[in-house]
Amino acid sequence: MSIKAAVNAFDVPCTQKLIGSRCLFDEECYGMNTVCNKGRCSCPTNFEEYDIDDKTTICRLAPSKIGDSCQRDCKPPLLCRDGKCECWGGSIVNGQCVVPCPAGLQLYGVECARVAHWGQSCERDAQCVDVFNACVAGTCQCAPGTTRDVQRGFCYAVCPDGMHPRQTCRRLFINDIDMLESAASTDSCPLGYRCVTYGSPYVGHCCRLRCPYGEPDLTQSCDAGASPNEKCRPLTHFCYTVTEPGWKSSLCCPRPCRDPTPLYINGQCMSIAHREDPCQIDQQCQGGITMTCVLGTCQCKLGYTANNDDRFPTCERACSRIEEVPLADQCLAKMILGERCLANKQCPQFSECRYGTCQCLCGYKQIKDTFGVRCTNPDDPLSLNSILSGVEQLFGNKRSPRA
Repeated sequence: MSIKAAVNAFDVPCTQKLIGSRCLFDEECYGMNTVCNKGRCSCPTNFEEYDIDDKTTICRLAPSKIGDSCQRDCKPPLLCRDGKCECWGGSIVNGQCVVPCPAGLQLYGVECARVAHWGQSCERDAQCVDVFNACVAGTCQCAPGTTRDVQRGFCYAVCPDGMHPRQTCRRLFINDIDMLESAASTDSCPLGYRCVTYGSPYVGHCCRLRCPYGEPDLTQSCDAGASPNEKCRPLTHFCYTVTEPGWKSSLCCPRPCRDPTPLYINGQCMSIAHREDPCQIDQQCQGGITMTCVLGTCQCKLGYTANNDDRFPTCERACSRIEEVPLADQCLAKMILGERCLANKQCPQFSECRYGTCQCLCGYKQIKDTFGVRCTNPDDPLSLNSILSGVEQLFGNKRSPRA
């Protein structure tokens, strides 16, 4: 993609952040090759933060030749000075920048450092430069969780269950929540496998995805767009999902129990009960976290209050402080914009808990005025519609139409 095309295509989703913005995960940072480094959206090694204009910065391959134009960085060992790539601290040999290092050290990036390969002595992990190597007992060896291919002479990762990975893979990050919920899997692994990554959220290897019970039905799909004949059958199976921000992988797995007694407890199939429903044991009452089975009926535990959460009658923690909100068996502190959160209900009006921090809903803007820092609708900056709606509900002005 040309730089001009990049400008025309630079329509940033509200859930992602530009280079220079604060971040927690790589997935938050918008644009090709961007990463979250030390809490800031930036570019990886061998890439340069390049300003297309005063508002738009992208990651481009760092200039690699002496005399190339640059803005901030060049490919090591070149340095960017006064807009040009220079061989600073080295010698030019056949047009290449050569930086001499003391005995026992090698050029690693832009620094002379001690490097070691598998089987060589080391003092710390950073010195072991071969893939999947770590400094173990003073020697570069295969890191824990990996094994050595003796014939081909390298270390490779193994799956969490100890099996050999099938193939390399790439996670396909999807930022649209609706699209993510509709998809069965969002990686390049074949059906029945998931992409286990190496710390980076994008590249890894395919490992078998196993059901909690029984064997998966690979003829059935968890994709919302699958035809009725191909969808995972809800009466006998369920979609077992492994998920992280922006990524998921699903498998159609058998149920140990079926409706009307879908709950598997101590080798028995039992019914799920809500508040005031009949029960036999505590675990039937929505897991027994907020309720207990009293005289054959699910009742709120001491310290919990009755609540209807638009789905079914339940119970929630009774919080004693006004600056707290209940969430299942916990009382969580209310947060302001930008603070860490666990649930949407911790965040202020017109905001949500996204990637672990309170952020404005898509379409809303963060402003600071006499009311403090808040989220506002650009089409209704004073939130008059919300105020009028609240007044109508308070005074009962919303009446049903006459028959």
